[in-house]
Amino acid sequence: MIYVRLLQNMAVTALAAYLYNQLNLFKNFIKEKQTFKDKIIMFIFFSVLSIIGTYMGINVGGDALANTRPIGAITAGYIGGPIVGAVVGIIAGVHRYFNGGATAIACSISTVLEGVIGGIFRRMAKNNEIKPKDAFVASIIAEIVQMIIIILIAKPYSYAVDLEKIIAIPMIVINSIGTAIFVNIVKNAMDNYNKLGAIQAQKALNIAKKTIEYTKKGINSETSMKISEILCKMANVSGAVISMKDGVFSYYGEKIDENDLKSKINDFYLKSDVNTYSIENQAKNYNFFFAPITINNKIDGVIGMELKDSKSVNEYFGEFLSELSSLLSMQMELFELNEKVTILKDSELKALRAQIEPHFLFNTLNTIASFCRTNPLKARELIIDLSNYFRKSLNKGEFVELDEEIEMLNSYISIEKARYGDRLRVYFYIQKDIGNFKIPSFIIQPIIENSIIHGVLKRADGGKVIVKAEKALDCIKFTIEDNGIGMNIERYNEVVNNWPGTGLRNVNSRLKLLYNSHGLLMSSSEDKGTTVIFKIPMKEVHKVE
Repeated sequence: MIYVRLLQNMAVTALAAYLYNQLNLFKNFIKEKQTFKDKIIMFIFFSVLSIIGTYMGINVGGDALANTRPIGAITAGYIGGPIVGAVVGIIAGVHRYFNGGATAIACSISTVLEGVIGGIFRRMAKNNEIKPKDAFVASIIAEIVQMIIIILIAKPYSYAVDLEKIIAIPMIVINSIGTAIFVNIVKNAMDNYNKLGAIQAQKALNIAKKTIEYTKKGINSETSMKISEILCKMANVSGAVISMKDGVFSYYGEKIDENDLKSKINDFYLKSDVNTYSIENQAKNYNFFFAPITINNKIDGVIGMELKDSKSVNEYFGEFLSELSSLLSMQMELFELNEKVTILKDSELKALRAQIEPHFLFNTLNTIASFCRTNPLKARELIIDLSNYFRKSLNKGEFVELDEEIEMLNSYISIEKARYGDRLRVYFYIQKDIGNFKIPSFIIQPIIENSIIHGVLKRADGGKVIVKAEKALDCIKFTIEDNGIGMNIERYNEVVNNWPGTGLRNVNSRLKLLYNSHGLLMSSSEDKGTTVIFKIPMKEVHKVE
């Protein structure tokens, strides 16, 4: 009888899992963007699930209940973490306590511990991944803990023992299965969500690859029309538009009144958080979805797509167009970077900035493409990192604050670590009170890149690069060291005497020119790694404006 009633309660568990997947907090959970409001909703949701489990329990004597209350607490902890599990456990436990009975205190305490145990198992999960098997094991352990607490606390002892004979095995088995079912339903929904996201991300990337041939030439009436045509055909929409604030405008698709379209785009500039617009033309409605083209942190244009009906505008399409606009924005910033490099042809920065493109961009796009199939969330992170990297690179002058340089380097390292995985480890140790000091831009990255390519990646198992910046007497001392393959004496002499390669040679020359210093100081031992040190006088970093 107990088994039958508890199994009937599984329908409630499955329904609850379905409802959870429909909430916005589930989507934010997948994107790892949970807000405080999401946490509150999660507390309420799982507390209600636990309380329902109590009400649906079976009275087995002495007001003791065989119930599914633990499913809510354990699942809350496993999905939301120990804090969420503990809070839900407290709420459900207090409710159980006021229901009374010989096991009221024992069940109240155990409910809190069950939520915490679920959270501990989540913390132990590799790559923060949820697994029904782990949830099942967590539930078994949590239920065993509950049975032990009942034995220890419930009085009289003989009553507790007799109760355990009745409820122990049914509750351990059924509640563990119920927890696993809930987590499995959530995991399947996550997998489907990620698959759809991966498809959209792959589509955006494919379009970006097709359009790069035109964006690298600059956006004008000819190239924008080509891009609009590609967008329309590859995105399988009725029409596509590219509009820039400098006057460039191109629409490809069904014939419409372009003046009305331009008017809607102007409305979007004024209120860019509203991105769906409808245009009436010859008794027909045309629905457009807009996304901004952002260059140098400013909205400089609009990419728009015409959809057959407003129902086609869902979150997946929104994410697709958002990612596509980010990629196109990045390509346009790359064009501006090329233009700036051309203008600055007499500057030492030209050779350094030239290293940013095109191989780095294409290598990164290939990496993002591979993650689109296997880990779409990581692909989105890399798109953001690449966008941030190029944006900060574009805006650099001759000097930059150390904090800004480190922020750009973090984006660069994130991309490189995605390419090389565990073979590459980079650590920054920056003294806290020197972050606002200005240093020559692009002075650290070439050294790190050299350590990665010619040092740690030459080892089969990779290695680490350590970047330090600290005050030392009257200067700021920078140290970049790796545990790569190092150099023999012949190679070392060749490097320090001739500085082959554009990156290190320009860094060395700029340091000597700016600070009348020795430039780069390098030491290296074969199979033990390489260390590069340079110093910037304290009076010079304060003097730079």
